[in-house]
Order: sequence, then C-alpha cells, then structure tokens
Amino acid sequence: MTERRARRKPGENRALLLQAGLNEFGLYGYHGTSTARIAARAGVPQPHVYANFSGKPELFFACLDGACELLSSAPSDTDSREAAALLVYQAIATANDPDHGPKIREQLDAAGYLEGEYRDRVLLSAAAQLTRGALVAPARVLG
Repeated sequence: MTERRARRKPGENRALLLQAGLNEFGLYGYHGTSTARIAARAGVPQPHVYANFSGKPELFFACLDGACELLSSAPSDTDSREAAALLVYQAIATANDPDHGPKIREQLDAAGYLEGEYRDRVLLSAAAQLTRGALVAPARVLG
C-alpha cells in the first residue's frame, strides 16, 4: 500500500501553481513551457491546473500580476525578485503575440513596464541572469 500525502489546505495548490508558473514562465517563456511542467514543478497533478485556472493563459496572467506586484512592493528576497524580473522579461518578449499580446501589454502598461527607467532596470536584471545562466531557485509563494 502506498503512503498518502497529507491533504493540502484550501488554496495551497493554487499558490504552488503560481509559484511554479512564475519560475517556469520566467525561465522558458509562455510558449516554451507547458502546464504539465508547471504542475510537475508544483508537485500537484496536472488536472489541478485546470481546477484552479481556466487554462494556461489565465495561469500566465495570474503569474504576471504576481510578478509585477512583487517587483513594485518593498524589497523582498533576491530569488523572488529575480524570478519576477525574468517573468516580466518574458512577458515583454511575448507582448506582440497575436493571441495574448493585447492583454500582456495592458498588464505591463498598468504596472509601468512598457517604457521608462523602471522597465529598463527590470530588463537589465533579467538579461544579466540569463547571460550568466542562472537557474531560478524556488522563490516565495505568490498568492
């Protein structure tokens, strides 16, 4: 008989999926990752992605909201900020996507990431991480 894991608290799977999505989308972009990879990183069965989000786009936009919020808040741990910067970087790169670009641009514009010094600092931070080949460590849970 296999050992059963303890039941998670309500909302815990959602928080784990948001955290995993922050990392996966940040590292591989919207088109470079899948809900299966996100679920695996979160340690939850893939059907839980669809129990918590209508699909990959809704998960991405929730992660982008969390990343923008994290970057605009008081400084937190470095790993979290780096993961958030990578996700914003990937979102900017996807902003011309014909299907999701308008909503991505709307979110980035509302957070001040479409232009200006704030955007440039985030882009430089994310580009530095990518050029040194840094993998994002698990960051704090968004939610």
